[in-house]
Amino acid sequence: MGPVLPGTSKASLMRRRPSLCPSLINRRRSVNRMKVLIVDDEEHVREGVELAIDWPSHQVTGILLAEDGVEALEIVRREAPELIICDMSMPRMDGPTFLEKLRAEGWDSKVIVLSGYQEFRYAKATLLAQGVDYLLKPFKIDDLNKAVSKAVEAILESRENRSEELRKNFQVHEANTLLQEQKMATYLQTDSVNHEGVRQVLQEVGFPVKDFYLLLFLPRNLAAIVDRSFMGDEALFMFSVRNIIKDVLRPLGRFYFFRVDSFFCVLIEGEASALDVEYHKAKLEKSWLSTIKLDTFSGFIRKKYVYTEILSGIKEARTEIVQANILDGGADAAKPNHAVTFIDREILLLEALRKRDKEHMAELIGSFVRELRQLGYLSLKDLQHYTMEVNLLIARISRQLHQEHQAETLSLWISDLEEWGKELTHIFWLMIESEGEGLASLQSIHAIQHYISSNIGAEISLTSLAERFHFSPQYISKKFKETYGTTVMNYLTGLRMEKAKSLLSHSDKTVLEVSRMLGYEDDNYFGKVFRKFTGESPTQYRKHHKAPRPRMGG
Repeated sequence: MGPVLPGTSKASLMRRRPSLCPSLINRRRSVNRMKVLIVDDEEHVREGVELAIDWPSHQVTGILLAEDGVEALEIVRREAPELIICDMSMPRMDGPTFLEKLRAEGWDSKVIVLSGYQEFRYAKATLLAQGVDYLLKPFKIDDLNKAVSKAVEAILESRENRSEELRKNFQVHEANTLLQEQKMATYLQTDSVNHEGVRQVLQEVGFPVKDFYLLLFLPRNLAAIVDRSFMGDEALFMFSVRNIIKDVLRPLGRFYFFRVDSFFCVLIEGEASALDVEYHKAKLEKSWLSTIKLDTFSGFIRKKYVYTEILSGIKEARTEIVQANILDGGADAAKPNHAVTFIDREILLLEALRKRDKEHMAELIGSFVRELRQLGYLSLKDLQHYTMEVNLLIARISRQLHQEHQAETLSLWISDLEEWGKELTHIFWLMIESEGEGLASLQSIHAIQHYISSNIGAEISLTSLAERFHFSPQYISKKFKETYGTTVMNYLTGLRMEKAKSLLSHSDKTVLEVSRMLGYEDDNYFGKVFRKFTGESPTQYRKHHKAPRPRMGG
């Protein structure tokens, strides 16, 4: 067998990894890469096929070589190539026998058959192996290239069909999961807990009703992550959250995840030790942070619960969370010996409101946040006291300004100081904006629309627009929809998808390149958005709408 990859010998390939079942390897295949296996007992034929084709243009990044069916079958079991180019007449194990074993083991690789003879048994073997072409030696390079193109197209179409089926199954599963979570949250939030409902949910999901641990997590930057990294798609964000939970907590056995209020709650069956649970809790938090940049506080009481104690367990873990230091000084930072009060700024805030001075308003709040940060220690419980103080102040100022609508208030469970300051600033900006909407504000909305249209590949979110144009996200969202009849994110997505359609139809850029140009770091997510917008995957759209190349000359 010739070289497989630079510096890779046959012996090193044999040591690379143990044999795996086809279904497991198929799940590991990369979406954007393909491997080809060239099987022929003649070295010059193997090398000729390898050198004749521009493999990268067909999305093939790995070339594997074998000199007979025995060696080829070993490589298939290890590498799961998507495409196999196979001779029929070979020693030890010939082509028809190899193809028969290939299908018997359940491999779905596409096959191009090479043969020096037009024999019926060879043609039959090709058909049974789902072959895409049968080339007689000597063959033309152009014929081989066309066969490879045909095979790659079939591979991509097969992938898309599988993806569509998985997508539909996923939607049904997600709907059921969300329904169970909502039931659990409802049963726990009533004045008197519906213990029978809680027990029923646990039994329906196959989780024990007693002897389990309870982990509680408070996301610190959820809104920012959903807004900036997931284009406002909270469902996709939660899908990522759950996937990471599955990967990290699998060694502990059964677990059940649900959301309640602002928290993530995870129940873990009690066969593991409390020490092991604590270790995996820390590992889960690190995984969220490194993978999706989600920062959390957590609470864990080292005891086991029964289903009637879930709410009390949540309260116990929440008591632990509110003691956490929200500043960078950590739990060991010294507590300050003096207090900072927000109420002292009431007169200045009221003046800024009456003058409609957003910049001064932002500076007043920013200076208070800086004072809090300089304390070195600020527990979540302390911040909640400031939140309640601020909410009373907002209500009082709103009454003084005789505003018709009740002003928004801060959530008690904001646990990031920067987010707390931004949210408070946006609330006061919203109070200014609700006082009057003249020509200037309309021109600003037009400026936002022009900025979006001119920067469709940039990282754009309601938060980033609020920071750039000095309007609250709520105001931008409301006025943009009133002015243009659609939301900011739908408008941006529409522009991006129209540009994507043009690029796919009139350029040779790959789907990955198109997605990056339009601000999508994840081409899989881009594919989902594109399918939702057009009803087709990017590859299918290109296949159906590719503009013909202009002919050269007369």
